[in-house]
Amino acid sequence: MYPFDKLSRIELDDASDFLQHTFPFINSMDLVVQLGSGQSAGDLFDEEWGRIPLQRMPHVPAAESLAQHRMEIIWGRVGEHRALVYAGRFHLYEGYGRVPCLLPVWAAAACGARTFVFANAAGAINEDMPPGTWMIITDHINNLGVSPLAGHQHLLQTPYIDMTETYCRHMNDSVCRAAAKEGVTPQRGVYMANCGPQYETRAEVKLARNLGADVIGMSTVLEATTAKALGASVIGMSMITNWAAGIGDTHELAHQQAIETGKTCSTQLIAILRRWLTEDTAHL
Repeated sequence: MYPFDKLSRIELDDASDFLQHTFPFINSMDLVVQLGSGQSAGDLFDEEWGRIPLQRMPHVPAAESLAQHRMEIIWGRVGEHRALVYAGRFHLYEGYGRVPCLLPVWAAAACGARTFVFANAAGAINEDMPPGTWMIITDHINNLGVSPLAGHQHLLQTPYIDMTETYCRHMNDSVCRAAAKEGVTPQRGVYMANCGPQYETRAEVKLARNLGADVIGMSTVLEATTAKALGASVIGMSMITNWAAGIGDTHELAHQQAIETGKTCSTQLIAILRRWLTEDTAHL
């Protein structure tokens, strides 16, 4: 069923070699940013050194994103930091398997990346987090039905990974300080990932709330787990685009709402990241 479900050492080497040959000095990168629905790199970079379609990376599908992501890899400088941006991602619900979700993260880590920022669009379960809010992810619940690490022991130093603190607390604090200087006060909470592509029923949202989730989405968990397993520091940021089913002023849910809210909030995300990278650099 899944043509891209298990990552081999050869495939990983192909992808990391591709990044090294495509982008100069990528082995000296300071961080990787992965953007979600409707989000754009915008004016993040002081200097942009290269931009290519994500689909050019070996061993990922050539198909366009069902989530209407732009699907680009961008390399450049932000302040004194060299950053690789994945503008868009593949999702498990697209039916290709885990490799398209994992390989961009794994390949960047193989090139030396040790800090990852994962941004996404999410629906609010917590009624204190209305649409338009940013949430810093403090923990997650994997309800995707798969682990990104299963079957990949040959690529890991140890098959058993401690996930107690997946998201780096001191980096979360520094991002919140940067956000405050931009007039944004992010909430903090738990992100739950479901497979999708359908949105949750009212009963599923109630279950997620009982499990302790504040927001719900369809991404990030596989990528964050992979980065953590590879020894990287991880930051997660959820842009609240809508209420989940049965919460708040709920209307019929549509992906276009996430796209439109993402466009509106992207400027905030870019401003926060620029402030963080140019003024609070001790974390990198």
